[in-house]
Formats: sequence, C-alpha cells, structure tokens
Amino acid sequence: MTFYQSGNADGAEKTGVQQLRWTTLYESTSTAPPAGKLTAAVRRHLVLLTNSGALMASSLISSVLGFAYWWLAARTLDPAVVGVASVAVSAMTLVGTLSTSGMGTLLIAELPRVKAGREWNLIATCVLVAGAAAAIGSVLFAAVAWLLPGFDRVTGSWQVLVLLAAGIVLTAMTLVVDEGFVGLLASRLQMQRNSYFAIAKLALLGLLAVLPIRAAGGAVLATWVGGIGLSVLLAGWSMRRRGLLSSLRPDWTMLRGQARRAFGHNALNLALFLPRVALPLIVTAVVSAEATAGFYTAWMIFSFLAMVPMTFASTLFAVSAADTSGLRSKTRMALLVCLGAGVPAALVVAAGSSLIMGRFGKHYAEVAAPTLAILALVYIPTVFRQLFVAVCRVRGQLRWATGVAVVAGIAEIAAAFTGGHRGGLTSLTLYFAIVVAAEGLVMAPAVLGVALGWGRKRGVHARGANRGPRPPLAPRKPFADDTPTMEFRLEGIR
Repeated sequence: MTFYQSGNADGAEKTGVQQLRWTTLYESTSTAPPAGKLTAAVRRHLVLLTNSGALMASSLISSVLGFAYWWLAARTLDPAVVGVASVAVSAMTLVGTLSTSGMGTLLIAELPRVKAGREWNLIATCVLVAGAAAAIGSVLFAAVAWLLPGFDRVTGSWQVLVLLAAGIVLTAMTLVVDEGFVGLLASRLQMQRNSYFAIAKLALLGLLAVLPIRAAGGAVLATWVGGIGLSVLLAGWSMRRRGLLSSLRPDWTMLRGQARRAFGHNALNLALFLPRVALPLIVTAVVSAEATAGFYTAWMIFSFLAMVPMTFASTLFAVSAADTSGLRSKTRMALLVCLGAGVPAALVVAAGSSLIMGRFGKHYAEVAAPTLAILALVYIPTVFRQLFVAVCRVRGQLRWATGVAVVAGIAEIAAAFTGGHRGGLTSLTLYFAIVVAAEGLVMAPAVLGVALGWGRKRGVHARGANRGPRPPLAPRKPFADDTPTMEFRLEGIR
C-alpha cells in the first residue's frame, strides 16, 4: 500500500487537510517506511482502537437486531400500534436517561482514580443512585402523562404505567453499568450486555407475533422491558461465572465531594440528549403517531451511522481521562477514522434511502425516505459534535460545552416544531438538519485545533472551564478479561 498526497490539478491541497493527513502518518522525522509508521500508530492507540471497536460492534449488533425488531413490528403490527410503542420507548428512554444524574459519565472520569479492587463498589453505588432517581422520575412521568393531551394512547392503563416505571428504572441502571464498562476500558462487556438485550427483545417480539392475540402498544413495550431485564441477568451470570465481578456492596463515601462534578456532567448530558430523544415526541405532537413510526425507524438507521463518532468520542474520553498527554494524537486518530469510515457509508444511505425504508413497508418508504436521506447528510457535523464534547470533558470545560449544547438544543427543538407545522415530517427533518449543520460549523474549528495542534487560542476555549484540582493519573490498564487480543498483520504493505 502506498500513501499519496492528493490535491487538485496543480498539486495543491488545503493546508488543514494536508497537515491532518501527514502528521498522523509521520509523527516524527524518522526515515522509517509508511508501513512502520502505520504500525506504530496502531500500537500507540491500541486501547483507543480496540475499545472503540468493541463499542462499534455493540452498536452494530444493536442496530442490526434493532432493525430486525422494528421491521418485524412493522410487518406484523398496525402502524398506529408501532407508533404508540415507539413513543413509549422514547419516553422511557428519555426519563431513564434523565434519571442517571450524571453517574455514568462520572464513572468514566473517576474509575481510573479508584483503588484496584474497589471499582465495582463505586459502580454499585452509582447504579443505586440512578435507580432511586429513576423510581422518582417514573412517578413524576406517570403524573404528567395523564395530563398531556394525546398521551392517553401511550399510557393506556395502570398496568402499562407499571411497565413503564419498571422500564425507566432498568434503563437508568443499565445505562450507568454500560458507561462503567467504558470507564474500566472493558467495552467488550458492554457489547455482551447489549447483545443479550438485542437478542432477547427480538425473541420476545417474535413470540408476541405468533401468539393468537391482538397486540397493543403495551405488549410491544413489554418485549422491550423484558429484554432489558433478561440482558442484566444473563450478563451478570456470565461475569460471575468468569470471576469478573468483585464486591457489589455500595460505598457511599466514594461519592463524597463528587456532587459538583456529577452535576456538571449531567447538565451537559441532558443538554445533548434531551432535544434528540424529544424529536419523536415532537413528531407525534405536530404530525401524527403514524409519522412517528417512520421517523423513529429512519432515526434508528441514522443512529447506526452515528455510532462511529459516538463510540470514538466515548473511548477518547475514557482513555484521555487517565492520560491527557496524548489527547492531540488520539483526537487526530479518532477524526480520521470517523471521517474515513463514515462519510462513504452516509452517502450510500442517502442515495438508497427509498430502498432501505421500503424494506419496512410501503407506508415507511412514502413517509420517511426523504427523512432518512436528510439525516444521512448531516453525518459530518455529527462527527465534530461528538468529538467536541469529548475534548471538552477531558479538559474539564463542562460549562462552556453545556452552554453551547443548550443553545444548539433550543434551536433544534424550535426548528423541528417550525418545520413540522409548515410542511410535515420532511420539512421537520430539513429544518432540524440545517441547525445541525450550523452546529458542525461552530464546533469544527475547536476539534481541528486540538487535532492539528493549533494551540489554546484556536482550540477549545478556556472560558467556562471547570478546572478544580485533580490528582495525577497513571494510564489505566484494560480491565481484567478485556485485555486487547486483536492481532494486526501488515505484511506486504509497500
């Protein structure tokens, strides 16, 4: 393999692109061949690449089996039932995420500082905090849901409300556990847990489809909640059998002095997450439940694309939280992989949106094919958004990142409402995409500043940074059974 410098007819190339390419492959002035430089880069970023790879595999499995789940629902159930179920799942995910209270992100930042053997004490403590908050959140959601017009179709009965409450608590607790796996640099365990979940909910939906009953939205929701519960039981049994679980006794002293940091991470999480999870609810409110089914399916496929920058951003934060000295090179590597792997895939999805949505049924192709095409075209801004947040977390600049995210979120929601009222689902998605593209333009210079070493003035701003004193960290070894086993063979590269 030979690496050429690309450019126009005159041999010119944009300075930023040229610098990004060559500083990644040629970090030093050594005369070693490109194959040696590439091998060195892979070895230097092995933990970043292997853990990101495990997270991507987790997202891939979840997305593929999630595609099968909603395809089966679309083929066997009425669109109105699927729409109600998708709204219920969105509401459950929304409240569950709200209830994590920043515990998952706090785990990623603090697990490298925990004494060996005490990691699971901290994880258990954070999981209980999230579960208690979720129980309170489920009661508040039930009260609000009965008052909101149109949501009586989602809540249905008290049995559905109990099911929603259980789902909210389980969602919050498993989200924290999953991020704990990332903080331990044990992303393969997260992949395993999510695989169990994807398989279990699909199997339960298949069972529902063959039963001689008329399924409602609550029955579909039950397959989702049941899948979460089964995934926890299976993952816990597997880890216990392999000796990967130590003491699960919570230790509340481990959270002493962490309230401010958890609040900062939680505020940023909510500013990023709320507008996106609220989109299906907005579609239901301003368009229809039937349109929500199409939008939710298109969003699921776009999430499959977005898994590349999302996983690299999560791992970048986890790795750099313990060793900030390599932030520049790790950010550069993440940016190159995200753009190189994701942009071609996004273009393919945009071009084949009608064919992809048609697999769910004629209704989905007619309603949501333009939506999927528009979403795919905002992949590049999504890359810069994810890496911008990761860099801000590493540098402790939570206030600055939260402020940017709040403004962006308000703009996204306003754009969705305006577009939905003016022209239905396609217009709603187009207005939303315009805002996301603007976010990318704002955040890209900060990410490129870090990746290319432009310095603090052109990198992420220092204003609003939360820079409390933090003890020095030693690079963390991968957790127990998650030592990288990937073998790289680069023979024959010339």
